[in-house]
Amino acid sequence: MANFTILDGLVLMIVAMATVFAVLMGLWGILVVVKILVEKQSKTQAAPASNPQPEVTSNQEKNSEQSAEKGTIPPEKVALIMSLLVDKNKRNKEK
Repeated sequence: MANFTILDGLVLMIVAMATVFAVLMGLWGILVVVKILVEKQSKTQAAPASNPQPEVTSNQEKNSEQSAEKGTIPPEKVALIMSLLVDKNKRNKEK
């Protein structure tokens, strides 16, 4: 290790880069194979039975969304509360 030259460092860097590149290519290949398998699986699945379902009007959709959200705080209010707490915390630290 005492005679470690710049050329040795260059070779080590190239080998490390090649290794990282090979790992990333392997991961990319796995993703491509999985994508192909998922697409093939979704094509071979049986189509859902065609049960006639009544169409839902937009009022019914809104009512169901509102009933599901009762008792929860909207994200806008949560963001406002968090920003107020952060501002208060910053003001307290400055004092």
